[in-house]
Amino acid sequence: MRISQGFHQLTSSIVSELLMKAFMNSMLFYLTRPRSSYEHQYGRGTQALWLLCAFLVTSQPCVVKATELPNQQSTIQQSINQQPISTPQIDKVAQQPAALYLDSMLQLLKPMHSQLGITVWDMTSQQTVFEYNNQSLMQPASVQKLLTALAATKQLGKEFTYQTRLTTLAEQPLDKSRIDHGIYSGDIYVEFSGDPTFKYQDLRLLLASLSQLGITELTGNIVLTSEQDSQLQAPGWVWDDLGICYAAPISPFIIDKNCVYGRLATEGYNKIANITMMGNRPIEISSDAYFVNPSTTLPIAKPAVKSLTDTGVIPTLLTGSAPQCHLSLSRFDNNRYHLSGCYVGAKSLPLAIAITEPQLYAQQIVAKQLASLGIVHQQPITARKMSTDPQFIAQRYIIASHQSAALPQLLETMLLKSDNLIADSLLKKLGEDYYQAPSDFAQSSQALKTILYSIGIDLSNANIADGSGLSRYNLLTPEHVLSVLTTLYQQPQYRFLLNLLPESGVSGTLRYKRYFNKSPLKNHVFAKTGSMLGIANLAGKVNVSNGHDYLFVLFENGLSPQIKKQQKAPFSAIFLQTMMDVPR
Repeated sequence: MRISQGFHQLTSSIVSELLMKAFMNSMLFYLTRPRSSYEHQYGRGTQALWLLCAFLVTSQPCVVKATELPNQQSTIQQSINQQPISTPQIDKVAQQPAALYLDSMLQLLKPMHSQLGITVWDMTSQQTVFEYNNQSLMQPASVQKLLTALAATKQLGKEFTYQTRLTTLAEQPLDKSRIDHGIYSGDIYVEFSGDPTFKYQDLRLLLASLSQLGITELTGNIVLTSEQDSQLQAPGWVWDDLGICYAAPISPFIIDKNCVYGRLATEGYNKIANITMMGNRPIEISSDAYFVNPSTTLPIAKPAVKSLTDTGVIPTLLTGSAPQCHLSLSRFDNNRYHLSGCYVGAKSLPLAIAITEPQLYAQQIVAKQLASLGIVHQQPITARKMSTDPQFIAQRYIIASHQSAALPQLLETMLLKSDNLIADSLLKKLGEDYYQAPSDFAQSSQALKTILYSIGIDLSNANIADGSGLSRYNLLTPEHVLSVLTTLYQQPQYRFLLNLLPESGVSGTLRYKRYFNKSPLKNHVFAKTGSMLGIANLAGKVNVSNGHDYLFVLFENGLSPQIKKQQKAPFSAIFLQTMMDVPR
């Protein structure tokens, strides 16, 4: 009898496990396919709960009349929560229908290998309705930009703009009467401000004002000045990202985002490819990189230039498929680079390379542009910190100036495109404004925490390393981010920031994001993404079918790239689809 009972329990367990796997596949199918007209009327979450009910019928009766379906969600949810599910501790703010519903769905949908932190806040009742690991410190990635946007607005104000100026020392306005046969002997200052949107053409227009005054030769000094510190990267930036434009150096000297563009191309596989850089910029780049045919060749790993044959073709073995190739960019002083390695596939590849020494780059571009304008200058162009001497400031005459867009437009670009350069430039600027002195990343990060504390956001147990979220040293909890979102909503002077967030299927980083660009999430999610290797975060606002809007924070850390590729849909998309039918 005992053997029979044990066998029955074992087979029941196996059957239950198989049924649960089948149920999970059905759940993913229902949650990721387009909605039917029935689902638009009654909701997809209800239908998913009916699937769960069908599974649970093997261990407990579950009977609901079809005519009562739209009104029986809470009854089904209570049945779900009575099942003996073994889970980690879940923070429930109350046994409300919304909390019970989201709790039940989370147990079915949460990934096995990554860590989650979730909090959901009802914008109508202004109460938290669901929490899960909401006090756990996790890496925020670009969700960090929400903090930067709020702190910059508080400290700098909506009227803030960056000012880049061309100046000289003169007791009287500089005019043609002070220019002797086209020669001006005074010093010229190019005052950089760390404007992350300042372009090559903007600089040219400033310098062209000298030509408009009739100047053809400068015999004085040309000095590039700035107010910011010289720390170009934040602690915790991954070293192999530093040559890529999304990790361009944060310098007061910024021209075209401190990024240069080019193309790597070849006439045939396994031949050294050529690099063509755009815009004739003052950088030097060499290469022994090559392209690999993915189906017919197996190149010798990392060939040296000396291994080339007389025809410039890399020796290959014509068996097997191409190995995994990657390109490697080595950076040297004086803005010199070397590209090596191989790339499987197309014979042409766009390049975007971050400037290594932005001050030198700016000096060389100023010299280059003066020459192209026909202005002679024989001396080296120098750089130094801007003088704070009152006499210097009193005698400074502005020849020409460039003004950036106002802060709201800068923040819109930062949030929509997840622009790291704008975020970290603003962090340094708010630190400089707060301390009234040049500030490095650590000082500016502390200023951000202090500024946010003044409006009720306590980040004392958080770790802030930069403004963009690019640093791996950043640590925030979902509750930290929710406090930022609720501040944006509850304080009218900051509410415009919610309207700058990407809209699912429409704008920014959510325009083409998988499963966010189609029904039912399209047009209903307004959120900041946060994505890096192992991280898939989302924080913002969602409109749902119960007539309420919700603020939410979804953190997922420890996400394996291999598992991410195998996912039928991102966890954030599936969870938000279940929220579309959350009860009040």
